[in-house]
Amino acid sequence: SFKITIKGEVEMNYRIEKKEAFRTIGISEPLAKEIEKNFERVPRMWDKAAVNGTIQRLATLMTEEPIGLLGVCACNEVDNWRYYIAVASKQPIESNFEEYIVPASTWAIFSGEGNNQSIQELEKRIITEWLPTSGYEYADAPDIEVYLNADPENAKYEVWIPVTKNEN
Repeated sequence: SFKITIKGEVEMNYRIEKKEAFRTIGISEPLAKEIEKNFERVPRMWDKAAVNGTIQRLATLMTEEPIGLLGVCACNEVDNWRYYIAVASKQPIESNFEEYIVPASTWAIFSGEGNNQSIQELEKRIITEWLPTSGYEYADAPDIEVYLNADPENAKYEVWIPVTKNEN
């Protein structure tokens, strides 16, 4: 006898889009090499930014696509991993914000909704279920979370994963 198990019981909605480089402004903190530490660090960073008015201020500076609050995980450099809470903007940088240029890339963009735990579950499914069978591989660019509404318990969001077509 044998048993076949197929993962992915819930369909993943995605699209592939090429985007030019775009500028973001916001705040950042370094990320730990131990991924589990970041699952604590990043939510704390969002909580602090919500309480101290950073998120509200950033929302007024949003001028470019993608429209929404961005969580940008820039882990391309070996020694300088950073997480940005930012918006796409052409506005001048204010004193307590910094600039980060997201490079031109091809993106696999996944839509989701739920709470802040559900975005982490979607990210895990993308890496473990979609990516290995997609015909794509990870590209050298940041991962981006686009929060389309601000309600943490009923969030609408997109996860942008940089990809290149497999050559095989």
